Amino acid sequence: MSEDTIDRRSFGAGLATAVAAAALLRDREAEAQPRPSPALAPTPPERPVAPLPFPAGGLQGLSERLLRSHHENNYAGAVRKLNEIRRQLAAADPEQAGGYWSLYGSLKAAELAARNSALLHELYFANLGPPPAGDAGVALPAILGALVAARFGSLERLQALLRGAAKASNGWVVLVTDPASRTLEVVQTEGHAFGAWEASPLLVLDLYEHAYALDFGADKGAYFTAVWRNVRWDEVHRRATQALGRL
Repeated sequence: MSEDTIDRRSFGAGLATAVAAAALLRDREAEAQPRPSPALAPTPPERPVAPLPFPAGGLQGLSERLLRSHHENNYAGAVRKLNEIRRQLAAADPEQAGGYWSLYGSLKAAELAARNSALLHELYFANLGPPPAGDAGVALPAILGALVAARFGSLERLQALLRGAAKASNGWVVLVTDPASRTLEVVQTEGHAFGAWEASPLLVLDLYEHAYALDFGADKGAYFTAVWRNVRWDEVHRRATQALGRL
């Protein structure tokens, strides 16, 4: 083999090595360059804390102390936490989400709990109010009365079902319109994971300890009786007619 052949082979091998080294250097330089950050998601507007829709001392059987504590600590606390979570979510990178644990995934789970807590508390307070003077009993508006009679037979039967769910729940009990069955249903939840998809809440009952313990200790039955006396059936009826318009 001639020296010329050896030289050509050596040159070819050297050239290939140089090309590979140059490519490797370019790759390393590219990796060292700062990568553009993903566009930040816009932060939703701050959710305001809604005031109590009734005088704190105006309900029968539920003390002003209990209602103020419930509203200022639990409901307003959920609103503040929801706003905080959403600010952090705006800066979290969804590309880093995955199984086991990720900041983005954990914030999304916390957002759902805080969002549902804020919303359900607002609905709960809004469907309560000072009962009318006297003891005339409950007279349901016509449309709501027909819905209750068709699904449960009577208001007394609905009351019994709600009471039973209340005793068993450590979260929320909600009377809903259910588009799947096109009727009313009683939904019992644990925690804030309200998951009756597409259902519209009509009557919301808070069964967390913070909603009753200051007045009733562990007696959820007595708490339910007090809440029942203060239900604003006109508001429940308004929600029902609004929900029916969407079916």
